[in-house]
Amino acid sequence: MTSRILVYGVDGFMGALVSRAAARAGLGHIAAGREIAGVAQHAASLTKEMAAAGGNAVVVEPRIFAPGNVERAAAQLDDVAVLVNCMPESEPRDKLLVAAIATATHYIDLACGRTHVAALMARDEDARKAGMLVLAGAGFDFAAMDAVAARLAYILPGALAVTLAVKRGPLTRAQAGHLVAALRAPGETVKNGQTVSAMAGERRIEVDFDRGPETALLAPWHGLPLAARHGGGYSTIETYEALPPAAMRALERGAFAHRFLKRGWGLKRLERRIAGGRPSPAADPAQARAVVWGEARTPDGALRRARLETPDPHLYSAQAAILLARQVLEGKVRTGFQLPSAVGGAALVDEIANVVWREIADPAENLAGGPEYSVAHNLKPGTV
Repeated sequence: MTSRILVYGVDGFMGALVSRAAARAGLGHIAAGREIAGVAQHAASLTKEMAAAGGNAVVVEPRIFAPGNVERAAAQLDDVAVLVNCMPESEPRDKLLVAAIATATHYIDLACGRTHVAALMARDEDARKAGMLVLAGAGFDFAAMDAVAARLAYILPGALAVTLAVKRGPLTRAQAGHLVAALRAPGETVKNGQTVSAMAGERRIEVDFDRGPETALLAPWHGLPLAARHGGGYSTIETYEALPPAAMRALERGAFAHRFLKRGWGLKRLERRIAGGRPSPAADPAQARAVVWGEARTPDGALRRARLETPDPHLYSAQAAILLARQVLEGKVRTGFQLPSAVGGAALVDEIANVVWREIADPAENLAGGPEYSVAHNLKPGTV
């Protein structure tokens, strides 16, 4: 039986990060994409870099193919156990998923938007019949939030409602484009087990991400509520984000920036205002941080709050994706559509460097000074 990992999209930024994370973890793998020069250069330079670093040699094998033809893609997956798809969310991935199902190749996708999550969920039965895994949201926007929700469910038995809020670092231009599109489109939350239509920013909460109260706006574009509803556990789920100032202004009725969204003109200008930058593949994860805040509640009013602090979301995503792939290779896998916590469990925090979990014993108290330890030291995969 094969035990090879294929990282698709190494000719792009996120794929290169994931491939680098695999190499740093000592995992030889297939680095794949559609651009011949980009894939070949990445594989050669990474193999050389790992050799120069000493230790065991890590072989990074280049493989070039387009994801748009099912038969050709399936032929490239014959010797692959786990496919990690790092394509941008704007690119279609349905045929690559079909090829993975046809070859019973475990499929891990970093995409976390509602549309992509719904598409993966729709393949649940096909994946079960094939005896393989389909996992959505292996990156920060999904895996880190899922880890917080899972841990809160563990420490507060009977919790049926969870509110999650995210504060991240600078956005790439591509992420800014996705955010602008999400701000304009209708989304959804989950209340009492039913999906409820919602628009970005229609509600706001005050969250202490560690530096005092900050405003976070409803972010109904996240796919986690939809996926968590599929998996059971929480029946009420809302996600919020502390958005960049330009995005906050765009959601304020009467503000000049709001015209960008309302009328559809000036969207590129808004994207440029929102976009910041992105770390280099060799960036120090301690230099940029992100935070996921969570609050779980039971029907009788009991609640718990916690905060998960992570490295830069891009770097966390790369480490999480490879950690999940390794877990699958080790046999820690369920077939069909799954959430990251069902495969990774506590490892999504315990085994990723520079991650800190803080729980507030009394929600009225400030997070500073609360207990600090890795998430769910007793939490087993699949508990939520």
